[in-house]
Amino acid sequence: MDARIKPYLPDYVNLYYVDYRDDLQEHLDLLQECLTNNNECPLSEAIFDWWDYPEGDYIREIEAGMEDDNIENWSQIIEDNLDEIREYLWDKDVSTPERDLLRNTGHVSLFYSLGEDIDCGWHEAFLAQPWKNQSEEASAWQICRKLGIKKGTKEYDIVMEMVQEAHYGGELRIYWEGDIEDLLTYDNDNDFQSIRFKGQFCVAIYNSNSGSGWYDYLTLDLELPFIRQNLFVSASDRYSIEDCFGTCGNVGKDCAEPILSKDKPKSKKKLQVSPAALRLSQEQEYIKTFKAGGCTLGDTNMKRHRNTYYDNNIPCGIHCPHCGQFWID
Repeated sequence: MDARIKPYLPDYVNLYYVDYRDDLQEHLDLLQECLTNNNECPLSEAIFDWWDYPEGDYIREIEAGMEDDNIENWSQIIEDNLDEIREYLWDKDVSTPERDLLRNTGHVSLFYSLGEDIDCGWHEAFLAQPWKNQSEEASAWQICRKLGIKKGTKEYDIVMEMVQEAHYGGELRIYWEGDIEDLLTYDNDNDFQSIRFKGQFCVAIYNSNSGSGWYDYLTLDLELPFIRQNLFVSASDRYSIEDCFGTCGNVGKDCAEPILSKDKPKSKKKLQVSPAALRLSQEQEYIKTFKAGGCTLGDTNMKRHRNTYYDNNIPCGIHCPHCGQFWID
């Protein structure tokens, strides 16, 4: 770098200013990406797009200082050394926009999937009477074995009521409120290995595709293996449980928070990867394709298709001219 510039370089800079009112409540999809990736990279990439040319003000200050001191050809000097100046400013940046935004966001609604669908609901088929694949008692005992609840207890009665109210069945989940930062280790080779639910938690049988199910509050003392793919921001669902039940706040607002550890769990309980993880992975592929300018047959989100049109011929509906996706009336 040209020596004539160095007297005008600041010792440190704050390239990103995060106001106390700035948070990520409208960008919960980014928080889910951070959880899944176990780092803040998705948030950092978004910040890079939100703040365009953050070093610009500092470069203009350097230009003004050199101009005021009548440095000969200052404009050309800046232009010839612009890349090095920008690199210097990035190296001297002490701002922490990711941490500031996460701190301002505070607690969000989270759930841990036990990787198990509870088939306690009614099934229907054309010209067939509705049926259930298993009894309410069998479904309740399936849940209780997973949660470590004994028959004859108050918790068992609550589980039975949940099964009776979840008319279409759903995924077994545990909800609470927490900070995203507490759930990141930034090291997938040395990630959490166990998660313990000790205290009162919101337990749900929930079908996010149809927005149906039931939830209630149980006192648990349950240690499980930690599977990062089973950890979710509630808003990552197509229909979150809060949307479904119209709650004034998050269903896990007054719940305890789980204890995460890098030690192996003492319990021998095993978990499967959540079906929700597979749906979320597919959703990310749809988004990636759309951002690249394309669309995908099978993606029912009309916002991820371009130039759709309505055809009034039978069968009437909306068509995507690019991938062939069809929405029938």
